Amino acid sequence: MRLLKLISRRQIAPLRKNRRVLQKRSVKFLSADTQSLCLEVLKSYSLGDGVNVTVCIDKHGVARYLVNEPPLSSSEQSLISTLLDYIYTSSMTIENEDDLKDSLMKAASDLGIEQELVNVFDKVWYYVRRDSFGYGVLDPLFRDSDIEDIELSHWSTPVTVVHRRFLAYESLVTNIRFSSEEEVKAIIERLALRTGRAISLANPELHAALPEGYRLAATLGEPVSSSPTFDIRKFPRVPIDIATLMREHVIDPSIAALIWLVNDAKMFYCVIGGSGTGKTTLLNALLQLSNPLWKIVVVQDIPEVKLPGRPRFIQLFGESTQEQFRRCVTALRYRPDILVVGEVRGREIRALVRAVASGSGSASTFHASTPSEYEMAVRNILPRDLYIMLTLNTAVLIHVARVRIGSAVERRVVAVYERRSNGWTTIYRVNEFDSIRNCESLKRAASRLRIEDPVSELERRIDYLNRIAPGYENVERHMRKFYGV
Repeated sequence: MRLLKLISRRQIAPLRKNRRVLQKRSVKFLSADTQSLCLEVLKSYSLGDGVNVTVCIDKHGVARYLVNEPPLSSSEQSLISTLLDYIYTSSMTIENEDDLKDSLMKAASDLGIEQELVNVFDKVWYYVRRDSFGYGVLDPLFRDSDIEDIELSHWSTPVTVVHRRFLAYESLVTNIRFSSEEEVKAIIERLALRTGRAISLANPELHAALPEGYRLAATLGEPVSSSPTFDIRKFPRVPIDIATLMREHVIDPSIAALIWLVNDAKMFYCVIGGSGTGKTTLLNALLQLSNPLWKIVVVQDIPEVKLPGRPRFIQLFGESTQEQFRRCVTALRYRPDILVVGEVRGREIRALVRAVASGSGSASTFHASTPSEYEMAVRNILPRDLYIMLTLNTAVLIHVARVRIGSAVERRVVAVYERRSNGWTTIYRVNEFDSIRNCESLKRAASRLRIEDPVSELERRIDYLNRIAPGYENVERHMRKFYGV
Protein backbone atom coordinates (compact mmCIF):
# COMPACT_ATOMS: atom_id res chain seq x y z
CA MET A 1 0.00 0.00 0.00
CA ARG A 2 1.34 3.41 -0.92
CA LEU A 3 0.96 6.06 1.73
CA LEU A 4 -0.21 9.58 1.17
CA LYS A 5 2.87 11.76 1.13
CA LEU A 6 2.29 14.89 3.18
CA ILE A 7 5.51 16.87 3.02
CA SER A 8 4.29 20.16 4.46
CA ARG A 9 5.06 20.76 8.14
CA ARG A 10 1.54 22.18 8.40
CA GLN A 11 0.16 18.64 8.25
CA ILE A 12 -1.47 17.53 11.47
CA ALA A 13 -3.25 14.24 10.75
CA PRO A 14 -0.82 11.30 11.03
CA LEU A 15 -0.84 8.74 8.24
CA ARG A 16 -2.53 5.43 8.87
CA LYS A 17 -1.03 2.28 7.42
CA ASN A 18 -4.00 0.16 8.38
CA ARG A 19 -6.83 0.52 5.87
CA ARG A 20 -9.39 -0.78 8.36
CA VAL A 21 -8.52 2.05 10.75
CA LEU A 22 -9.04 4.52 7.93
CA GLN A 23 -12.44 3.08 7.14
CA LYS A 24 -13.49 3.56 10.76
CA ARG A 25 -12.25 7.13 10.69
CA SER A 26 -15.02 9.35 12.11
CA VAL A 27 -15.35 13.10 11.83
CA LYS A 28 -15.82 14.80 15.17
CA PHE A 29 -17.66 18.10 15.10
CA LEU A 30 -18.44 20.52 17.91
CA SER A 31 -21.96 21.48 18.89
CA ALA A 32 -23.64 23.01 21.91
CA ASP A 33 -27.23 23.88 22.73
CA THR A 34 -26.56 27.43 23.84
CA GLN A 35 -30.22 28.12 24.66
CA SER A 36 -30.36 25.41 27.30
CA LEU A 37 -26.77 25.81 28.53
CA CYS A 38 -26.47 29.59 28.80
CA LEU A 39 -28.08 31.64 31.54
CA GLU A 40 -26.45 34.88 30.32
CA VAL A 41 -24.86 35.36 26.90
CA LEU A 42 -21.85 37.68 27.09
CA LYS A 43 -20.90 37.63 23.42
CA SER A 44 -21.65 35.69 20.24
CA TYR A 45 -19.57 35.91 17.08
CA SER A 46 -18.55 34.06 13.93
CA LEU A 47 -15.14 32.64 13.07
CA GLY A 48 -16.11 32.10 9.43
CA ASP A 49 -16.89 28.91 7.48
CA GLY A 50 -20.04 28.41 9.52
CA VAL A 51 -18.17 28.24 12.85
CA ASN A 52 -19.81 30.23 15.65
CA VAL A 53 -18.75 30.98 19.21
CA THR A 54 -20.87 31.87 22.22
CA VAL A 55 -19.27 33.15 25.43
CA CYS A 56 -21.73 32.87 28.28
CA ILE A 57 -22.37 32.16 31.93
CA ASP A 58 -24.09 28.81 32.41
CA LYS A 59 -26.72 27.88 34.97
CA HIS A 60 -24.03 26.90 37.48
CA GLY A 61 -22.27 30.27 37.22
CA VAL A 62 -19.42 28.86 35.10
CA ALA A 63 -18.00 30.97 32.27
CA ARG A 64 -18.25 28.97 29.04
CA TYR A 65 -16.76 29.18 25.55
CA LEU A 66 -19.07 27.18 23.31
CA VAL A 67 -18.19 26.31 19.72
CA ASN A 68 -20.72 25.30 17.10
CA GLU A 69 -19.30 23.93 13.87
CA PRO A 70 -21.34 23.16 10.73
CA PRO A 71 -23.50 20.14 11.68
CA LEU A 72 -22.94 16.89 9.82
CA SER A 73 -25.59 14.31 9.03
CA SER A 74 -24.64 10.64 9.14
CA SER A 75 -24.56 10.55 5.32
CA GLU A 76 -22.23 13.55 5.23
CA GLN A 77 -19.92 11.94 7.77
CA SER A 78 -19.93 8.77 5.69
CA LEU A 79 -19.13 10.81 2.56
CA ILE A 80 -16.13 12.45 4.22
CA SER A 81 -14.84 9.14 5.58
CA THR A 82 -15.17 7.49 2.17
CA LEU A 83 -13.31 10.29 0.40
CA LEU A 84 -10.51 10.44 2.98
CA ASP A 85 -10.14 6.68 2.98
CA TYR A 86 -9.75 6.72 -0.80
CA ILE A 87 -7.26 9.59 -0.79
CA TYR A 88 -5.16 8.24 2.08
CA THR A 89 -4.75 4.85 0.40
CA SER A 90 -4.16 6.11 -3.14
CA SER A 91 -0.97 7.17 -4.89
CA MET A 92 -1.86 10.87 -4.72
CA THR A 93 0.85 13.21 -3.47
CA ILE A 94 -0.34 16.20 -1.48
CA GLU A 95 1.93 19.05 -0.47
CA ASN A 96 -0.55 21.88 0.14
CA GLU A 97 -4.25 22.70 0.44
CA ASP A 98 -4.68 23.16 -3.32
CA ASP A 99 -3.38 19.63 -3.86
CA LEU A 100 -5.76 18.35 -1.21
CA LYS A 101 -8.72 20.07 -2.85
CA ASP A 102 -7.79 18.63 -6.26
CA SER A 103 -7.40 15.17 -4.73
CA LEU A 104 -10.81 15.48 -3.09
CA MET A 105 -12.47 16.22 -6.42
CA LYS A 106 -10.56 13.41 -8.17
CA ALA A 107 -11.54 10.94 -5.46
CA ALA A 108 -15.20 11.91 -5.84
CA SER A 109 -14.91 11.50 -9.61
CA ASP A 110 -13.23 8.09 -9.35
CA LEU A 111 -15.86 6.91 -6.89
CA GLY A 112 -18.75 8.30 -8.93
CA ILE A 113 -19.99 10.59 -6.15
CA GLU A 114 -19.14 13.99 -7.65
CA GLN A 115 -22.67 15.35 -7.32
CA GLU A 116 -22.91 14.30 -3.68
CA LEU A 117 -19.69 16.19 -2.98
CA VAL A 118 -20.72 19.28 -4.96
CA ASN A 119 -23.97 19.53 -2.99
CA VAL A 120 -22.14 19.88 0.34
CA PHE A 121 -18.66 20.87 -0.79
CA ASP A 122 -18.13 23.86 1.54
CA LYS A 123 -19.02 21.80 4.58
CA VAL A 124 -16.93 18.80 3.50
CA TRP A 125 -13.95 21.00 2.64
CA TYR A 126 -14.06 22.67 6.06
CA TYR A 127 -13.68 19.34 7.86
CA VAL A 128 -11.18 17.84 5.43
CA ARG A 129 -8.94 20.91 5.66
CA ARG A 130 -9.43 21.14 9.44
CA ASP A 131 -8.36 17.55 10.02
CA SER A 132 -5.54 17.48 7.45
CA PHE A 133 -3.88 20.89 7.53
CA GLY A 134 -5.57 22.42 10.57
CA TYR A 135 -5.65 21.43 14.23
CA GLY A 136 -8.62 19.08 14.29
CA VAL A 137 -11.21 19.86 16.97
CA LEU A 138 -8.84 22.49 18.37
CA ASP A 139 -8.85 24.40 15.08
CA PRO A 140 -11.59 26.93 16.04
CA LEU A 141 -9.46 27.95 19.04
CA PHE A 142 -6.53 28.64 16.72
CA ARG A 143 -8.80 30.64 14.41
CA ASP A 144 -10.00 32.92 17.21
CA SER A 145 -7.53 35.82 17.50
CA ASP A 146 -8.89 36.69 20.96
CA ILE A 147 -7.81 33.35 22.45
CA GLU A 148 -4.48 33.68 24.27
CA ASP A 149 -4.12 30.27 25.92
CA ILE A 150 -5.47 26.81 25.13
CA GLU A 151 -5.15 24.46 28.11
CA LEU A 152 -5.86 20.86 29.00
CA SER A 153 -5.06 19.83 32.58
CA HIS A 154 -6.38 16.25 32.40
CA TRP A 155 -7.76 14.12 29.59
CA SER A 156 -11.10 13.70 31.39
CA THR A 157 -11.74 17.44 31.77
CA PRO A 158 -12.79 19.95 29.09
CA VAL A 159 -10.28 22.12 27.28
CA THR A 160 -10.18 25.62 28.78
CA VAL A 161 -9.13 28.90 27.18
CA VAL A 162 -8.00 32.35 28.24
CA HIS A 163 -9.91 34.97 26.27
CA ARG A 164 -8.43 38.42 25.79
CA ARG A 165 -11.85 40.08 26.13
CA PHE A 166 -12.90 38.16 29.24
CA LEU A 167 -9.88 38.17 31.53
CA ALA A 168 -12.15 38.64 34.55
CA TYR A 169 -13.08 34.97 34.32
CA GLU A 170 -9.46 33.74 34.31
CA SER A 171 -10.40 30.85 32.00
CA LEU A 172 -13.45 29.79 30.02
CA VAL A 173 -14.60 26.17 29.87
CA THR A 174 -15.11 24.94 26.30
CA ASN A 175 -17.31 22.17 24.94
CA ILE A 176 -14.22 20.35 23.64
CA ARG A 177 -13.76 17.05 25.46
CA PHE A 178 -11.78 13.93 24.68
CA SER A 179 -13.10 10.41 25.04
CA SER A 180 -9.88 8.77 26.22
CA GLU A 181 -6.29 9.28 27.27
CA GLU A 182 -5.19 7.78 23.95
CA GLU A 183 -7.13 10.41 22.00
CA VAL A 184 -5.29 13.18 23.83
CA LYS A 185 -1.94 11.48 23.26
CA ALA A 186 -2.71 11.35 19.54
CA ILE A 187 -3.50 15.08 19.53
CA ILE A 188 -0.25 15.85 21.37
CA GLU A 189 1.78 13.69 18.99
CA ARG A 190 0.24 15.55 16.04
CA LEU A 191 1.02 18.90 17.65
CA ALA A 192 4.59 17.71 18.20
CA LEU A 193 4.79 16.75 14.53
CA ARG A 194 3.90 20.32 13.62
CA THR A 195 6.82 21.61 15.68
CA GLY A 196 9.30 19.26 14.04
CA ARG A 197 10.08 17.74 17.43
CA ALA A 198 9.30 14.34 18.91
CA ILE A 199 7.49 13.39 22.09
CA SER A 200 7.42 9.77 23.26
CA LEU A 201 7.35 7.57 26.35
CA ALA A 202 11.13 7.86 26.45
CA ASN A 203 10.88 11.65 26.21
CA PRO A 204 7.40 12.46 27.57
CA GLU A 205 7.81 16.24 27.91
CA LEU A 206 7.94 18.83 25.14
CA HIS A 207 8.56 22.57 24.95
CA ALA A 208 8.56 23.86 21.39
CA ALA A 209 7.13 26.38 18.94
CA LEU A 210 4.33 25.68 16.49
CA PRO A 211 4.72 27.00 12.91
CA GLU A 212 2.71 30.12 13.79
CA GLY A 213 5.17 30.93 16.57
CA TYR A 214 2.82 29.78 19.34
CA ARG A 215 4.44 28.26 22.42
CA LEU A 216 3.58 24.61 23.05
CA ALA A 217 4.16 22.80 26.33
CA ALA A 218 2.96 19.21 26.58
CA THR A 219 3.36 16.02 28.58
CA LEU A 220 2.35 12.46 27.70
CA GLY A 221 1.54 11.42 31.26
CA GLU A 222 3.51 9.45 33.81
CA PRO A 223 6.11 9.87 35.15
CA VAL A 224 5.98 13.64 34.50
CA SER A 225 2.21 14.13 34.92
CA SER A 226 -0.86 12.18 36.00
CA SER A 227 -2.41 12.55 32.54
CA PRO A 228 -1.47 13.81 29.08
CA THR A 229 -1.61 17.60 29.23
CA PHE A 230 -0.92 20.55 26.97
CA ASP A 231 -0.79 24.32 27.08
CA ILE A 232 -0.62 26.44 23.93
CA ARG A 233 0.27 30.10 24.34
CA LYS A 234 -0.87 32.09 21.33
CA PHE A 235 0.57 35.38 20.16
CA PRO A 236 -0.96 37.88 17.74
CA ARG A 237 0.14 37.32 14.16
CA VAL A 238 0.37 41.09 13.78
CA PRO A 239 1.86 42.65 16.94
CA ILE A 240 -0.42 44.76 19.11
CA ASP A 241 0.76 48.33 18.63
CA ILE A 242 1.29 51.11 21.15
CA ALA A 243 -1.71 53.12 19.90
CA THR A 244 -3.99 50.16 20.59
CA LEU A 245 -2.53 49.70 24.09
CA MET A 246 -3.05 53.39 24.78
CA ARG A 247 -6.64 53.26 23.55
CA GLU A 248 -7.28 50.24 25.79
CA HIS A 249 -5.72 52.16 28.72
CA VAL A 250 -3.00 49.54 29.20
CA ILE A 251 -0.35 52.26 29.16
CA ASP A 252 -0.49 56.00 29.74
CA PRO A 253 0.78 58.17 26.85
CA SER A 254 3.32 59.83 29.14
CA ILE A 255 4.96 56.45 29.86
CA ALA A 256 5.03 55.55 26.17
CA ALA A 257 6.62 58.91 25.33
CA LEU A 258 9.25 58.45 28.06
CA ILE A 259 10.23 55.01 26.75
CA TRP A 260 10.34 56.43 23.24
CA LEU A 261 13.00 58.87 24.45
CA VAL A 262 14.76 56.09 26.38
CA ASN A 263 14.91 54.05 23.16
CA ASP A 264 16.33 57.01 21.23
CA ALA A 265 18.92 57.59 23.96
CA LYS A 266 19.93 53.90 23.86
CA MET A 267 19.31 53.29 27.54
CA PHE A 268 18.27 50.03 29.23
CA TYR A 269 14.76 49.35 30.50
CA CYS A 270 12.88 46.27 31.62
CA VAL A 271 9.21 45.26 31.64
CA ILE A 272 8.39 43.33 34.81
CA GLY A 273 5.31 41.45 35.93
CA GLY A 274 3.82 38.05 36.57
CA SER A 275 2.96 35.29 34.12
CA GLY A 276 0.28 36.15 31.57
CA THR A 277 0.28 39.87 32.32
CA GLY A 278 1.32 40.93 28.81
CA LYS A 279 5.00 41.74 29.37
CA THR A 280 6.11 40.64 25.92
CA THR A 281 3.16 42.32 24.21
CA LEU A 282 4.03 45.60 25.92
CA LEU A 283 7.75 45.29 25.17
CA ASN A 284 6.98 44.61 21.51
CA ALA A 285 4.83 47.73 21.29
CA LEU A 286 7.47 49.88 23.02
CA LEU A 287 10.18 48.69 20.63
CA GLN A 288 8.12 50.03 17.75
CA LEU A 289 8.82 53.49 19.20
CA SER A 290 12.24 53.65 17.58
CA ASN A 291 13.91 54.65 14.34
CA PRO A 292 12.61 52.20 11.68
CA LEU A 293 16.12 52.00 10.19
CA TRP A 294 17.79 51.00 13.45
CA LYS A 295 19.21 47.51 13.83
CA ILE A 296 17.23 45.71 16.51
CA VAL A 297 18.46 42.22 17.41
CA VAL A 298 16.18 40.00 19.51
CA VAL A 299 17.33 36.85 21.30
CA GLN A 300 14.48 34.57 22.36
CA ASP A 301 13.44 30.92 22.47
CA ILE A 302 10.39 31.35 20.21
CA PRO A 303 9.43 34.27 17.94
CA GLU A 304 7.31 36.28 20.38
CA VAL A 305 8.90 39.70 19.79
CA LYS A 306 8.59 40.70 16.14
CA LEU A 307 8.62 43.91 14.12
CA PRO A 308 7.27 43.06 10.65
CA GLY A 309 8.49 45.31 7.87
CA ARG A 310 11.61 46.51 9.68
CA PRO A 311 14.54 45.96 7.27
CA ARG A 312 17.15 45.62 10.05
CA PHE A 313 15.19 43.53 12.53
CA ILE A 314 17.06 40.31 13.35
CA GLN A 315 15.84 37.34 15.39
CA LEU A 316 18.21 34.84 17.00
CA PHE A 317 16.85 31.74 18.73
CA GLY A 318 18.14 29.68 21.63
CA GLU A 319 16.14 27.27 23.74
CA SER A 320 18.42 26.77 26.72
CA THR A 321 20.03 29.46 28.84
CA GLN A 322 23.42 28.41 27.47
CA GLU A 323 22.20 28.69 23.88
CA GLN A 324 20.65 32.09 24.55
CA PHE A 325 23.91 33.31 26.07
CA ARG A 326 25.78 32.28 22.93
CA ARG A 327 23.16 33.98 20.75
CA CYS A 328 23.51 37.14 22.83
CA VAL A 329 27.27 37.13 22.29
CA THR A 330 26.63 36.74 18.57
CA ALA A 331 24.05 39.53 18.70
CA LEU A 332 26.60 41.95 20.15
CA ARG A 333 28.85 41.29 17.16
CA TYR A 334 26.05 42.59 14.95
CA ARG A 335 26.53 45.99 16.65
CA PRO A 336 22.81 46.47 17.35
CA ASP A 337 21.22 49.80 18.10
CA ILE A 338 18.99 47.90 20.53
CA LEU A 339 19.64 44.41 21.90
CA VAL A 340 16.54 42.68 23.21
CA VAL A 341 16.43 39.52 25.31
CA GLY A 342 12.86 38.24 25.19
CA GLU A 343 12.95 37.00 28.77
CA VAL A 344 15.92 37.00 31.12
CA ARG A 345 16.35 33.70 32.96
CA GLY A 346 20.08 33.10 33.30
CA ARG A 347 23.53 33.79 31.86
CA GLU A 348 22.14 35.72 28.89
CA ILE A 349 21.80 38.71 31.21
CA ARG A 350 25.60 39.10 31.02
CA ALA A 351 25.18 40.08 27.38
CA LEU A 352 22.80 42.83 28.45
CA VAL A 353 25.49 44.15 30.77
CA ARG A 354 27.94 44.17 27.87
CA ALA A 355 25.35 45.94 25.71
CA VAL A 356 24.91 48.61 28.37
CA ALA A 357 28.69 49.00 28.66
CA SER A 358 29.14 49.24 24.89
CA GLY A 359 26.54 51.97 24.45
CA SER A 360 23.90 49.83 22.73
CA GLY A 361 20.31 50.29 23.73
CA SER A 362 18.79 47.26 25.41
CA ALA A 363 15.51 45.95 26.76
CA SER A 364 14.06 42.81 28.26
CA THR A 365 11.27 41.31 30.35
CA PHE A 366 11.61 39.81 33.82
CA HIS A 367 9.35 37.83 36.15
CA ALA A 368 9.17 40.23 39.09
CA SER A 369 6.59 42.51 40.67
CA THR A 370 8.79 45.03 42.49
CA PRO A 371 12.24 46.58 42.07
CA SER A 372 13.49 44.57 45.05
CA GLU A 373 12.35 41.29 43.42
CA TYR A 374 14.06 42.37 40.21
CA GLU A 375 17.30 43.18 42.03
CA MET A 376 17.21 39.94 44.00
CA ALA A 377 16.78 37.88 40.83
CA VAL A 378 19.58 39.76 39.06
CA ARG A 379 21.85 39.39 42.11
CA ASN A 380 21.37 35.61 42.00
CA ILE A 381 22.48 35.48 38.36
CA LEU A 382 25.34 37.98 38.13
CA PRO A 383 28.64 38.47 39.94
CA ARG A 384 28.58 41.49 42.24
CA ASP A 385 30.43 43.86 39.89
CA LEU A 386 28.17 43.08 36.93
CA TYR A 387 25.08 43.23 39.14
CA ILE A 388 26.00 46.73 40.30
CA MET A 389 26.74 47.84 36.74
CA LEU A 390 23.39 46.61 35.42
CA THR A 391 21.19 47.91 38.22
CA LEU A 392 22.85 51.32 38.19
CA ASN A 393 22.31 51.52 34.43
CA THR A 394 18.69 50.35 34.41
CA ALA A 395 16.81 53.47 33.39
CA VAL A 396 13.30 52.35 34.29
CA LEU A 397 11.28 49.31 35.30
CA ILE A 398 7.75 49.16 33.89
CA HIS A 399 5.42 47.00 35.98
CA VAL A 400 2.45 45.53 34.10
CA ALA A 401 -0.21 43.51 35.90
CA ARG A 402 -3.77 42.27 35.76
CA VAL A 403 -6.02 44.57 37.77
CA ARG A 404 -9.70 44.43 38.59
CA ILE A 405 -11.67 47.39 37.30
CA GLY A 406 -15.28 47.08 38.39
CA SER A 407 -16.35 43.60 37.35
CA ALA A 408 -13.66 43.31 34.68
CA VAL A 409 -10.00 42.28 34.87
CA GLU A 410 -7.71 44.21 32.55
CA ARG A 411 -4.00 44.60 31.94
CA ARG A 412 -2.45 47.85 33.13
CA VAL A 413 0.94 49.41 33.60
CA VAL A 414 0.45 49.88 37.32
CA ALA A 415 3.80 51.47 38.18
CA VAL A 416 7.03 52.79 36.70
CA TYR A 417 10.25 52.94 38.72
CA GLU A 418 13.54 54.63 38.01
CA ARG A 419 16.94 53.98 39.52
CA ARG A 420 18.55 56.85 41.40
CA SER A 421 21.74 57.04 43.42
CA ASN A 422 19.84 56.27 46.63
CA GLY A 423 17.76 53.41 45.22
CA TRP A 424 14.50 52.98 43.33
CA THR A 425 11.89 55.72 43.12
CA THR A 426 8.31 55.37 41.91
CA ILE A 427 7.68 57.93 39.16
CA TYR A 428 4.23 56.68 38.17
CA ARG A 429 1.47 54.78 39.89
CA VAL A 430 -1.81 54.20 38.11
CA ASN A 431 -4.70 56.36 39.34
CA GLU A 432 -2.46 57.94 41.99
CA PHE A 433 0.31 60.12 40.60
CA ASP A 434 2.45 60.81 37.55
CA SER A 435 5.82 62.50 38.07
CA ILE A 436 7.33 61.41 34.76
CA ARG A 437 7.80 65.02 33.66
CA ASN A 438 10.16 65.54 36.59
CA CYS A 439 11.97 62.20 36.55
CA GLU A 440 15.73 61.73 36.26
CA SER A 441 15.37 59.23 33.40
CA LEU A 442 13.78 61.89 31.23
CA LYS A 443 16.61 64.30 32.02
CA ARG A 444 19.29 61.67 31.32
CA ALA A 445 17.69 60.70 28.02
CA ALA A 446 17.39 64.35 27.01
CA SER A 447 21.03 64.96 27.94
CA ARG A 448 22.19 62.07 25.76
CA LEU A 449 20.07 63.37 22.89
CA ARG A 450 21.13 66.99 23.52
CA ILE A 451 17.57 68.11 24.02
CA GLU A 452 17.46 71.42 25.88
CA ASP A 453 13.86 71.25 27.11
CA PRO A 454 13.03 67.65 28.13
CA VAL A 455 9.46 68.38 29.23
CA SER A 456 8.58 70.16 25.98
CA GLU A 457 10.00 67.24 24.00
CA LEU A 458 8.04 64.78 26.13
CA GLU A 459 4.84 66.75 25.56
CA ARG A 460 5.55 66.89 21.81
CA ARG A 461 5.84 63.12 21.67
CA ILE A 462 2.76 62.60 23.84
CA ASP A 463 0.79 64.77 21.42
CA TYR A 464 2.22 62.86 18.45
CA LEU A 465 1.25 59.51 19.98
CA ASN A 466 -2.26 60.70 20.82
CA ARG A 467 -2.84 61.54 17.16
CA ILE A 468 -1.91 58.06 15.89
CA ALA A 469 -4.84 55.78 15.12
CA PRO A 470 -4.52 52.14 16.26
CA GLY A 471 -3.00 49.63 13.86
CA TYR A 472 0.53 48.26 13.52
CA GLU A 473 1.05 49.53 9.96
CA ASN A 474 -0.37 52.92 10.90
CA VAL A 475 2.10 53.28 13.78
CA GLU A 476 4.94 52.23 11.46
CA ARG A 477 3.91 54.88 8.96
CA HIS A 478 3.97 57.56 11.65
CA MET A 479 7.36 56.37 12.90
CA ARG A 480 8.79 56.68 9.39
CA LYS A 481 7.28 60.14 9.12
CA PHE A 482 8.69 61.21 12.50
CA TYR A 483 12.22 60.10 11.63
CA GLY A 484 12.00 61.17 7.99
CA VAL A 485 12.83 57.73 6.58
